[in-house]
Amino acid sequence: MLLQKEQKKETQSGSSVKLKNTEEQDADKKHKSNVVWTPSERPYSLKIGDRSCKIFISDEGAKINVNKITNETKSGFIKVLIAYKLEEFDAEIITDSILDWLDEDDLHHVNGAEKQYYDTLPEPYEPKNGPFETIEELALVRGVTPEIFELLREHLTIYGTGKININFAPKEVLLYVPMVTQEVAEAIVEFRRKHKIIRNAKVLKEIFRPFGIIGADFQKIINYITIDNSNYMTINSISSSADNKVNNSYRVLVQKGIDFCRIIATYPE
Repeated sequence: MLLQKEQKKETQSGSSVKLKNTEEQDADKKHKSNVVWTPSERPYSLKIGDRSCKIFISDEGAKINVNKITNETKSGFIKVLIAYKLEEFDAEIITDSILDWLDEDDLHHVNGAEKQYYDTLPEPYEPKNGPFETIEELALVRGVTPEIFELLREHLTIYGTGKININFAPKEVLLYVPMVTQEVAEAIVEFRRKHKIIRNAKVLKEIFRPFGIIGADFQKIINYITIDNSNYMTINSISSSADNKVNNSYRVLVQKGIDFCRIIATYPE
């Protein structure tokens, strides 16, 4: 459904499938004229036999790519962690420790951690000194407790260019972008509530103008945001039987190409 150009009436196994986009009537015309499924804040629905399914498609670009965090975006990431109710000092420890996990040297940031710290743990291990290969690896970083990892995992990724898709990013994630304050983030979310989607740079300029983000500042912020969907998506599917006695849920991470979709990871939930 992420690729097809025409409505299919059968699955590969031959089962009949009824498809319905549950977008509101005034939703994007693209959804009306094209059955290809795209990231959306509202679910698609699908019925196979007596099983009803709701499918939520989200763009990984609406998350923060931890492999792209730098000293320049460090303060923004700390703001995001604080927005998710972490104490400021804990946020600084986690952020500095992520930067130390990524860099190749053994010099730690002010509140970070390198080999010397991890050697003192009950079960010692060495920091990666390189990019994260899975988001679960984040749980090894100093300061990231199991509770914090579960709190943050849906808002972080290791895929994509690192630009934030402001059409789908939650208000807290928007704070990662330089010059985006709480007020700017709220203005973006409010625009999306009214208009569903930000379509072009002209609209972006009108959103940022009241906050003095113009000229060189606007050109700078463009380096950190996008309104285009990335090639990485997460599919959350929830199915239930007709009597609601059987429920199943899966989360699937996929990479979408021009004519292919590759499953990267699957999580039964």
